[in-house]
Amino acid sequence: MMTAFGRRRGVWQAVMIWAAWVSMAGPGWAEPVGDVASGKALYIERCVLCHGSKGHGWDWGQKVMRPPVPVPNLVEVVPQRSDEALKTVIRDGGEAVGLTRFMPAFGFNMSAQELSDVVAYLRSLYGQGK
Repeated sequence: MMTAFGRRRGVWQAVMIWAAWVSMAGPGWAEPVGDVASGKALYIERCVLCHGSKGHGWDWGQKVMRPPVPVPNLVEVVPQRSDEALKTVIRDGGEAVGLTRFMPAFGFNMSAQELSDVVAYLRSLYGQGK
């Protein structure tokens, strides 16, 4: 017959084995893989107004007013940033990473999968993955 201590010890050992397995799997083991088509739909819905259809920034021919701040050209910015850095800006907004507060935070209504999808689409525009 197993004592209460023996049962707790068994549960504790199982938890430790699971924790060791998770830590060996690496930090990105559960990171969602982005879908370019879904990312494009999200980009068109949420990003195109400021960043333009191809990510070149404010489309001066289509707008009446100048933006209150310079809008970055994603063709130049995306290759310099890691996927995690891009997700952070999209999720938390520009102000959270020391940029302008005019880049809104979308984390309140975007899942981790959707963030990965948008980053995959941005990467597809410029033919690179990071």
